[in-house]
Amino acid sequence: MTDTWNEQRFRENVDRALKAVRTVLDTTRHPQYAADVEHRYADKYELAEFLTRTAVAAQLNCLEQLGLSGEKLAELQKLAGKRSATLRLSGEERCAFDREVTRKVESATQHVTEYKSSSGAKATRTDKVVTTVTEYFWRYNVRWELFAYAGNSPEQRVLLQERSSEYEIMTSSKSTPRPQVAVVPAVDTSLSWLLAHVAGGKVQFDVQRSLESCHTPRRNRDVDAALRHGNELHRWAEQARQYFVGRLFPVQTGHGLDLSVISADGLFVPVVPLFEAIRDGDVPAAASESSSSASSSSATSEQQGSGVVVFGDVNQFLAEEVRSLQERNAAVAKALPDAKKGKLISVQEGQLCVALLHVRQVCQQYADGVDYIEDMLRKQLIAAIGKVVGPVEFANYMEYHYRKLYRGEFEPRLFSYAVRRPDHYPEGVLSIEAELADGSLPQPIRTVVRRREAAHPMRFAINAATDVSFFGERYLHAWMSHQFSGQSGTQLNLVARARQFSSFILLVGRISSAEVFDPKAAIIIQNKDDLKLPLMLETIPSAKEFKDAIASLSPEQQRFAKAFRGMQLESTLFGICVIQIKPQLEKLLNLPNDGLTKEIKLTQNLMELFITYQIPSDLLSYDGDQAVSLAGKLTKVKGYVQAMYDMINECKAKELAEKQQEAEYARAERLRDAEPLIELCKVKSSAPRKMMKEKRMFKSKKRAAPSRGAAAPASLARSSAPSPAPAPKPQPAVAKPAPAEPAPAEPTPSDEPSTGAAEPESSEDLAEGLVDYTQVPQQLEQQFEKLDKEGALRPTIINPGKTWRKKAQKALLAKPTESVLNKEGQKEERNQAYDLLDALSRSGCLAVDEASLHVVVAATHCFDKTLVDTVVQDNVNPIEKVERSSLIMAATVQERAPVELIKPSQVERVRTYSPELFEA
Repeated sequence: MTDTWNEQRFRENVDRALKAVRTVLDTTRHPQYAADVEHRYADKYELAEFLTRTAVAAQLNCLEQLGLSGEKLAELQKLAGKRSATLRLSGEERCAFDREVTRKVESATQHVTEYKSSSGAKATRTDKVVTTVTEYFWRYNVRWELFAYAGNSPEQRVLLQERSSEYEIMTSSKSTPRPQVAVVPAVDTSLSWLLAHVAGGKVQFDVQRSLESCHTPRRNRDVDAALRHGNELHRWAEQARQYFVGRLFPVQTGHGLDLSVISADGLFVPVVPLFEAIRDGDVPAAASESSSSASSSSATSEQQGSGVVVFGDVNQFLAEEVRSLQERNAAVAKALPDAKKGKLISVQEGQLCVALLHVRQVCQQYADGVDYIEDMLRKQLIAAIGKVVGPVEFANYMEYHYRKLYRGEFEPRLFSYAVRRPDHYPEGVLSIEAELADGSLPQPIRTVVRRREAAHPMRFAINAATDVSFFGERYLHAWMSHQFSGQSGTQLNLVARARQFSSFILLVGRISSAEVFDPKAAIIIQNKDDLKLPLMLETIPSAKEFKDAIASLSPEQQRFAKAFRGMQLESTLFGICVIQIKPQLEKLLNLPNDGLTKEIKLTQNLMELFITYQIPSDLLSYDGDQAVSLAGKLTKVKGYVQAMYDMINECKAKELAEKQQEAEYARAERLRDAEPLIELCKVKSSAPRKMMKEKRMFKSKKRAAPSRGAAAPASLARSSAPSPAPAPKPQPAVAKPAPAEPAPAEPTPSDEPSTGAAEPESSEDLAEGLVDYTQVPQQLEQQFEKLDKEGALRPTIINPGKTWRKKAQKALLAKPTESVLNKEGQKEERNQAYDLLDALSRSGCLAVDEASLHVVVAATHCFDKTLVDTVVQDNVNPIEKVERSSLIMAATVQERAPVELIKPSQVERVRTYSPELFEA
């Protein structure tokens, strides 16, 4: 039986049944598809019950064709009592050698030969090929039985039918064509469910609607049991039929029988989901009782208060089914030999196969009928909304729903925060954005937020020797996602953007303890940088799932699992820390607040000195009289900065000169090595020209003698002058060492290592006013275990993605460029950020005041099915379930009762559908 709903197949079968229905009923009756008649939700339950009762009655009709008559059914029920009942087809096959026959077979071809006799007359001779054939004959005996028995005692049986047959098999070799003895594996199916719903010759079936497991007319314990029975009976019927048509019938060859008559075509299937509207207050009369009491249904033409009846003239339909079976059996009897005269194939096997085919029809039509009810619900829901709703539409709705549900001060807020000091223009924006699968623009997620001002510092390590302490704002965010069939339709990204001439440091990581933030990545965001960091979500088992999983483990195994889960729960704390650079620079340089607000160039120069050249901050800090005005302090700091740049430029110039001198020296070395070859080439090429020139000069001397003291020609002077000595090899210049940078200040040795002014003095001070965020996951775990009865709310771990994308603009007039930061790029960015933090904190001695820490704890409400299937099949309103989960998280984070978080107009509704929140 196919599990997949096939509407085309279903409608073809129902349309055929409707044609037969019109021949059975009078012309005043107008049965229709249930979806085409206006009805109530309760009518669907009545329809499911009607289909089940009709299917059981139709199956009893089929079993009666197999030999289980009313008397035998009662006998089997009495024999079984409270035990199970099984229907079995068994068989035994024997093959034995009978005889050997040898015969001669003449070929159909003759060979005629003409020849002359001794007398000279023509004569002919005819030759034929005669083949001696040996044939072996085997007696093949088959015996099969169809019977029912109770419990595990097949010997206490109710025989339905049996047959023994013999067939002679001929082979050309003395090798047995079939096993000498073969016991056919028994083909069994249970009849327990069927017998339990037949009492006194009447079918009894009702859906227990009050049970918690009853979700819809299709999804409930009773219909599921009926479908399991039908599926098993369908499988059994196919296996039994295959024994005959696939194993026995092929043995009998050359039978000349028309086996196409063994078919279920034209058989009436009474399992049809039809409604009939009541007209003028009249209820169609029930049909007369069927002659077969075992096949009668307990309900016919059931009237509903909705103005429709479940169209069920059951007994007329069952009578039509029996009639169509008898008609098919009559056709089989004409086409196949009698059981006493037949061999392996007889009318008995043919009619049995027809009944088995019809059993499959009934079971499949019943499954399609109840699936049709569910399909009605699905189509009606989609029609009511106007489209198929998915996770994206549900997420958009929940934002709307939260605005209606929560009080204003507790309403989930967008995770989008300006990086700024009070009353100052923002340096940038930090947000967690959700990219929806529908292609819409990313929007910040909404979280339940609780804000605090830090009474105690937290710290994080930038290397093995340095911890940086920070104060500032603390935000605890509770974010809840949802999944339908493993799909959320949402991709999260952490987005950080800086404005021009603005900068801040972004760190992401975990919360290790009440005082420790453990960053896993860090980056400087500045000058219109746009960072997009993907966030990966990983769910862990819910509190209920974890509790159920470890229930049967040993104490040692439970302790291991609990310890590991404790680590997983703490991993659900995702931390984002933002450190503002300008305020910390002012504190580092001993400048008053807002001292660098308008000093853009100075700020940029300071960051370059700290990041690129790693200049110690002590060389740039103001160390004069504190009574000096801001302008005087800035002038002093600018002087320090300019002195640093002068020194850097001087070092650069020296390095450049050295490089140039080294290049010149290398060039001179190359020229000196090549000089002998060059001179030789010059001598060889200039010798002929020199001789011609000397001849001309000699002739001119004869014509006019030169005066005494006249200078010799320059060329002659050069040729007669001695070659200059090679220049001494220049020694490479030794650069003066640059002035050593002062080392960072080492912490003063003491009994306790100092990590700055933020170090708490005692455990009592640590406990007072200190918020331990690592306790939040445990608190949520307790609430989930207590209030999430379905175990659908799973803690979620947020992990940074492996590949980041960063847009940057190197200059004011340059075009923005996008780069991908892989592992190496992220490491480089982290090192730069840590170098800057080391300078800003004086290697941990100076606490950071202007910082904000965002701690995000996440959970995911998981539905096993799609959104529509959750509503239609499970009869669950996901809005109420997600609403309850959101209130559990919000109440834990805000440390308030749920009734305090929601609007007064919503209290009664929430109390009705989530009473456990108020009981807690």
